[in-house]
Amino acid sequence: MPRDYHGGMLRRLLALVVAVALGLAPVVGTACGPQAPRPAGPWQEVDGGGGRLYLYPDPIERYAPDDPGGYIVRPVAGASPEARAALIDALAPSDPDDILGDGVVMRLDAATRDAIAARPDVGAVELLQPRDRRGMLWDQEAAIAEVRIELFVGAPDAERDAVAAWLEARGGIVMWRGPAALRARVPQDAIVDAARLGPVRWVE
Repeated sequence: MPRDYHGGMLRRLLALVVAVALGLAPVVGTACGPQAPRPAGPWQEVDGGGGRLYLYPDPIERYAPDDPGGYIVRPVAGASPEARAALIDALAPSDPDDILGDGVVMRLDAATRDAIAARPDVGAVELLQPRDRRGMLWDQEAAIAEVRIELFVGAPDAERDAVAAWLEARGGIVMWRGPAALRARVPQDAIVDAARLGPVRWVE
């Protein structure tokens, strides 16, 4: 062992302590060590027959970063009917007739959602919850009931087909597919859960 081995080790250790204290050296577990895994989001990526599909909790807390989410865009409090109509015209939603209370329903990515929320004529941008996506007209007494499931206007066929694949995996039988919509016979628990799927706007 070299004569100055212990002295050299002590000098290097002292230099490292000083560097860390001055913020000049990386801290273990950050820059020079393995990063802690990011916490999982409050959603589940489910089998969509090869297509990406997210199942959200009820109530929905937030959307996956790569999944445009459903929102209710409301005008500022006390806005006149004319101001509300002007806001909807300015927003140019895919379905201007999809009205919930005093707000219009839109599917937005995160950047567009933030831009709309910053508008002076917007009072709130609220998450569209599963309860706002369910009707009441299907046969709720039958073990398996026929329902129509509508996706957000403009949803691509790939998303519709992913929802269809998820329904079939849950024991459903898809009887018809149309633009952003399908009809199926589905077990009751899957009917309720379908309103938690990202691209689904209405189940009835």
